[in-house]
Amino acid sequence: MEFFNFFDTLFSFNIVIEVIAFYILFSLGYGVLYSSSLELATPPLLNSFLSFSLFFLILTFIFFGFDISTFSLDYNLYSFNQDIQLIFLFISIMVLFVTRDFVGARFISKFEYDILFSFVLLSAVCLCFADDFLLIYLAIELQSLCFYVFATFNRNSEFSTESGLKYFVFGAVISCLLLVGFSLIYLSFGSTSFESLLCLTNASDNPFLFCGMVFILIAFLFKVGAAPFHSWLCDVYDGAMISVTLLFAAVPKIIIFSVIVKIFLLIFYDFASFWSSFFLFSSLLSIAVGSLSAIYQKRLKRLFAYSTVAHTGFILLGVVAASPDSVKTLIFYLMIYSALTILLFSLLIFAIISIARFPGYLASWTSSGLKNYVFVMSFALTLFSIAGIPPLAGFFSKFLILFSFISQEYLLTSVIIVLMSSVACFYYIRLIKTFFFVKSSKNSFWVSSTKRQHSEYIIGTLLFFNMFFVFRPELFSSFSTLISITLL
Repeated sequence: MEFFNFFDTLFSFNIVIEVIAFYILFSLGYGVLYSSSLELATPPLLNSFLSFSLFFLILTFIFFGFDISTFSLDYNLYSFNQDIQLIFLFISIMVLFVTRDFVGARFISKFEYDILFSFVLLSAVCLCFADDFLLIYLAIELQSLCFYVFATFNRNSEFSTESGLKYFVFGAVISCLLLVGFSLIYLSFGSTSFESLLCLTNASDNPFLFCGMVFILIAFLFKVGAAPFHSWLCDVYDGAMISVTLLFAAVPKIIIFSVIVKIFLLIFYDFASFWSSFFLFSSLLSIAVGSLSAIYQKRLKRLFAYSTVAHTGFILLGVVAASPDSVKTLIFYLMIYSALTILLFSLLIFAIISIARFPGYLASWTSSGLKNYVFVMSFALTLFSIAGIPPLAGFFSKFLILFSFISQEYLLTSVIIVLMSSVACFYYIRLIKTFFFVKSSKNSFWVSSTKRQHSEYIIGTLLFFNMFFVFRPELFSSFSTLISITLL
């Protein structure tokens, strides 16, 4: 009967899952019936769906974000899951708010976008509270299927189709590796439940266990876009439309990393000497590849893709250190990274809607600062923060994660990381130089601020947070500390 326990888990431990599932059924039924109605002869409008979804998501966040349930294998683990769910719902609200204008204008009669986004929410919440490897696999597959479709959602672009196909092929292989890894864990312990695995630590000589850990590790490194499994990320970022790129960059990361923390820092903590070397190698390689490869990029979204790879390397340092302080800094980094990513893409979406096209090449941004100082100054501040320039918010996230890494006596490695971060600053500063000091070309553009957009509210809020974070950094730091204490 233990094999079927995850079904009870799925429908009993979190009311948010049931609420989102009900909303998906309602939206799907309404959209299909309404779009196929011969009497109405009018497809459902995506703007209406997105507005209702945003309203629904905010209500879910308010009423069920702090839900207290009696089900958990441990109260502290449940509290950790609850806090991660809270952060995820808040990030999803901001992403949906930012992309509402762009997606509604581009795909006004394609209500499927909203349904897919709801499935991503459902799979992420299931993944957040999953306490069984089988449920983790099912939730990851549901999320992956949605992202496969998202990557190819822009059917008018051959680049989108190509990148989505590559992502699907690589994802299918990784899915097999993940399933094999979980199967080997079951072969080693005879269980896939966290509650059972936490009590079993006497299989240190089992070769199937180590093979399973390697397969699971590779699969999760692929999911977060860490080197050397990052090639799909650059193609998807470049080929997908900007709203989908924001989804890939901001939405799944905190959930996937929370699962990595629970699996490797709880279940496999006794084998940290084995798996930490793999994470350390991937972390250093991600920082090096992301920092060096971005220098040679001529397309804006590919540059940001390699920047994401480098940031993923920094986040993995929190896993390598394997301590309560490192988990705190990992969560802190994820919150700051998510906020800055949403701010960056909010500015890009604001520009796209204003000029009705996306200037994909860096050369198209020449002397933009001479045309709209407010927009480009906002963009420059965001880039400085992502690069880790003090006293902006991005500096504190990198500083804290390096400090926790140094406290574990990784001194030489920390010096290498600082040098690579200095290299990463180059391409951000070069982009800012392009904004202000490179002469205009015929491809330059004017970003108008007369057209009202919903993203303006997010831009203003996150810019204020970015600039004045230095005065109250303890707000995010205290919250991340509380989350890490509940886990370890």
